[in-house]
This record gives sequence, structure tokens and C-alpha cells, in this order.
Amino acid sequence: MAKFAMKPVDSEPRTLRPWGGVTKGPMTMVSKIKDAQGPLTSSDMDVKVAWLYHVEGMTQEAIAKELQVSRIKIVRSLARSIERNVVVTTINAASSEQIALERQLEDRWGLESAIVVPTPHDPRHTERYIGHAVANFLNTNMNDGMTLAVGGGATLHSSLSFMHRRELKDATVVGLVGSLPHSQWINPSIVASSMATRLGVNSYQITAPVLVDSADLCQRLWDQPLLHEVRVRAKEADLALLTVGEIAETATVFNYGIVPAETAEELRAQQAVANILCYFIDAKGKLVDHEINSRIMALTPTEVAAIPRVVLAAGGRHKVEAIYAALRAVKTEVLVTDSQTAGELLQ
Repeated sequence: MAKFAMKPVDSEPRTLRPWGGVTKGPMTMVSKIKDAQGPLTSSDMDVKVAWLYHVEGMTQEAIAKELQVSRIKIVRSLARSIERNVVVTTINAASSEQIALERQLEDRWGLESAIVVPTPHDPRHTERYIGHAVANFLNTNMNDGMTLAVGGGATLHSSLSFMHRRELKDATVVGLVGSLPHSQWINPSIVASSMATRLGVNSYQITAPVLVDSADLCQRLWDQPLLHEVRVRAKEADLALLTVGEIAETATVFNYGIVPAETAEELRAQQAVANILCYFIDAKGKLVDHEINSRIMALTPTEVAAIPRVVLAAGGRHKVEAIYAALRAVKTEVLVTDSQTAGELLQ
């Protein structure tokens, strides 16, 4: 979060136009007419622009539209704020409130660590906020000689643009979930392969559909030597990264056809509250009694729980019940979420 401290620039009284800088002394009638017809004004437009840009996170284009001015004026205003030293900006890793939530989550769920980010004003940005924190975690915790096992989902995909490009030695990324026949971002294998590219390492994928036709086919595929090797590599990973989704038609797993949308109602009837690695679990973290769970080409929650360090990244009030279930299904060492969701998880 950015903090701002205002400093006086000079001691002579100033009169501010709606834009265009500072005029010493009284305003003319012409300038008053322009004020009445001009854009939104403020007691100090430079500080207002700085606030919108640094604190509220608005783009220069959005601020220009809000204040009814050109973008170049926004650029010049931000430059003036720096030159005048009116605004002093500091970046904090986390506020005291976030630290308090982290400590409470660590105690409540027996976590090695909790990472709590601010809840964005727009819920649509929650995945990106959490994705940024996931990337920061990987930038410092994924190192030479390690194997990273990765699930899929929008939250993990959001982390990709924030990851540092590196060249790790003797490291590997392994996908935890099968693939889709098309290559949109929601394809679980895309996340694992993209992370491997950013880390400069090889990746191993479960080269079979996420959902197959029968339990027998699922077992026969796992019996294939190449897929068996991938499964073993994933189980021997040092670090696992996964997310969780709710049981709703808008959830990624249903919305993008990974699992047929009409299955959602059947799963709810079986008390399913979450999907993790495309498996469906109840509030206690147990697999529900639905045949679809026998047709999933992914490591099971039990297998992932045995990996030494599991990172669960998820947020949003609509996912609270699902996160509860995931924490019960998989022993989690690190939880990455937002402050509002953290508060809900502590109730």
C-alpha cells in the first residue's frame, strides 16, 4: 500500500486552476469562467492525480478520462509531484492488519506460513492480486535442484506474468492434472509448461485428457510407462502449487467445459462443495461418492498431501467454503489468500 505525506511548496498564497499549474495572486474573471466550464477540480490537482495513480491503482488513461483532460497532462502532473516533493511514496510488503491475519491463519490451520494480500475493490482482480503473491513466493522459494508440481486454474495462471525469468539448474516442473485438446489458458498443462519456461527448466506433463470415459481406461493410462513416470516424478516433488474452485456453473472447471456443466447439480446432491485438481470433495475434504472421481487423470489429493511443501492459493468470498474443504483435504504448508477471505476463514 502506498503512503503519502504532503509538504508545503512555498509560503505565498496560491490559487489553483482546474488544470495548468499554480497562479500566484487573485484569479481573473476569464479564469473563473474557465473554472466553471472546465474539468473536475481539487484543492491540489497534482496530489489528487498522485492519489488516483499510486493508491487507487488507476491507469493514466483512466485518470485522464475521470478528470476530463489529456493523458499528457496526467504524465506532467505525476512528474511535478516528484519534482515538488509534495508526495513521498513508500511501498510496504504488508500492513499490520494483514500480518495479524497471517499469524491467526497460521495458528488456526497449523500453517508454516500464510500470505495475505489486500482484497481489491473490484472482485474481478482477486486472482491477479493472489497471482502476484504466488509469483513472489516462487521467485524466492523455487531454487536449483527442486521439482515443482503444479495444478491449473485462473489463479495460478495469473501468477505467470509476475514470475521472474530465470535459468535454474537441475530443476523440473511437473503437471499434476491432465490436459485439454485445445490450448486456451484454462488448459491445466499450460500453467505447468509456462512456469517451466519462465524458470528455464524442463517440464513433464500428464499427456492424457483430464476426464476420460471410464475408470478402467483411467487405470490403463496410468499403467503406461511414460505416464507412470510423470506420476512418480510428481509424487516426489519438493513443492506443490494448487488452487481450489467452488461448485458453481461459473467455476472454471464447469464454465470452460473441463467437466460437463450439468454434472454440477449431481455433485451438489452428493454434498460436494469444492473441486481440487478436478476431483470433487465434501466439506470434510473427502472425495464424494460420484463416478466422475474415478475418471480423473490427475494426482489425487491424498498423493499431493504427501509432498513436503504444499501451497494453496485461492481467494474471494465465493470460495470460502471450498477453501475450508481444501485445507481439510490436503495438508497445506502455505496458504495464499486475500484479507477479506482470511477474515472469513477465521470465523
